[in-house]
Formats: sequence, C-alpha cells, structure tokens
Amino acid sequence: MDCGDLRSGVLDEFDNRKEFYKDRRDVFRKCKRAMVELAQWKAQNNEYEYTILNGLIPKSVIGRTVNGFVKPMAKCDTWFSEFKLHNDNSLVLSESADSYVIGNMASYDERQYPAWFDAKYSRSNPCGQAFGHSLVISRRRVFNVVDPDATANNCALLKEMRAHFLRLWNNDQERVIRRVRLGFDQQNQKLAGKEGTFELYRSLLPQLEADYEMLEPRFRALKNDDFVFAFHAYPDNSIGHLHMHVFPRDESLRQFSTTKHDWKTISVRSILEAEEKDEE
Repeated sequence: MDCGDLRSGVLDEFDNRKEFYKDRRDVFRKCKRAMVELAQWKAQNNEYEYTILNGLIPKSVIGRTVNGFVKPMAKCDTWFSEFKLHNDNSLVLSESADSYVIGNMASYDERQYPAWFDAKYSRSNPCGQAFGHSLVISRRRVFNVVDPDATANNCALLKEMRAHFLRLWNNDQERVIRRVRLGFDQQNQKLAGKEGTFELYRSLLPQLEADYEMLEPRFRALKNDDFVFAFHAYPDNSIGHLHMHVFPRDESLRQFSTTKHDWKTISVRSILEAEEKDEE
C-alpha cells in the first residue's frame, strides 16, 4: 500500500466516522516505512531522518530550551512529548500515571485573532474548537491514534484519557474554567498591547466580555455526556504526539470558535466502535 495515499473523504458527524478512522489506521499500520520510523521515534533517535511522521518540532528550535525550561528540544521531539520538561507546568490542570490534562493555549474566540493584529490570522486562526476546549496528552510516547499502542489492550489508554478528563471535570471544574478565562484574558492583553490598534481593540472588547459572561454559565452546567472526546488521525494531525481534544457538544458554546478542524475530527466513540467490531 502506498504510504502517500492518506487523503480520503470524511463523513459529516464526529460519531459516525468509523470507516474514516479505519482507513487512516490501516494505511498507516500497513506502511513498513511508517512502522520503522515509529520505532525510531519511540527510541528517541535524533540521528534518524524522519520523512513520514509529521508534527515534530520545527528545525529552528532544535537544541533550544523553550520557555526557559529544563530540557532542550531535540530532533525527535514534539511540542507535547515529555511535556513537563518543555513547558510551563502551570499548563497542567491534572495528571495521572498515563496522561496530562491541559487547557488549550489559544483562546476559544475567533474574533480575538483579527488580521489587523497579525496578517497570518487571515490564513490560519489558532483559536479552539469551542469554549473550554481542553486537551488530554499521553505521558508516554504514543504518536497518534493510528499508532498501535494507542488502541492496545482494548483501547485502555484512550479510555483512561477520557476518564481522566471527566474526573477533573467532576471534582474540580474550576481549574478548567480558570484556564479558559486565562487564555481569554491573555489574548486580550496581546490585542491591547499592539501599537496603533488600541481603538480597534477597545471597540471589540465589550462584546467579547459580554459573550464570555453568557457562555461561562452554560459551560459550567455541562454533564459528562455533553462533551466531545476526539482525535485528528494521521496525516491530519498538527502535533505528532497522541492528544485527545475535549470540547462541548452544545453548538452555542462553539458559535465563536473555529470549525476548520471539524472535517477531520473523529470521536473516541467512533474509534472504540471500530476497534470492537474488528475484534469480533
């Protein structure tokens, strides 16, 4: 099978993407070169030339210590690998033996990323998929949901990642909400600090604040079944390290957020159903 034949169509709903997931999984796992690279990446081989695995760090940061933390970035690293060695530990909202829960580093509101602040935002808006968009990251080196280790032992890791977020939500949802507010405020501070555009920011702020105050109570009221738990399967991933996206199903909590990733978003429900069917 051709390793490059990895762009197929998708179904419309997150929970109805079993075949889409299976196509991505099967092409990756049947590619011998991908399996070789995967083994080298897990062995943290910085001499190897990675040509298939995507989402590794840019060459420009290799050898640099990012954000003043302990471990310089290496060729085989990603932004999420060995997370606490490369990132501000305050980003970690909860940790278990298998995973970290972190808040999205970008805010949820597309309007906070205007082209007058940075022209690149007209091409690629970094905001989240919803108010409260969070991530659950595997602590060990698992590349993506198509990596055999992601679904080993009856998808134990994926189930743990989902359960981990729900434990946090049910026991200390304030940690999640504080992170949402922090991301929102930090992006507003960036907008306010840009020379020559303060009036544009000031005209935008009242509506941003009003909408935040409208959305937060709705977010607080969410129950366990009100969240989407999902992945972006290779080659549609942006970071080459297993991470679960968690965001509300409620469309009102997505009204100011990006939809550009929806086409590639595969719910964990779709993945579990696909894996269970294959084991029958």
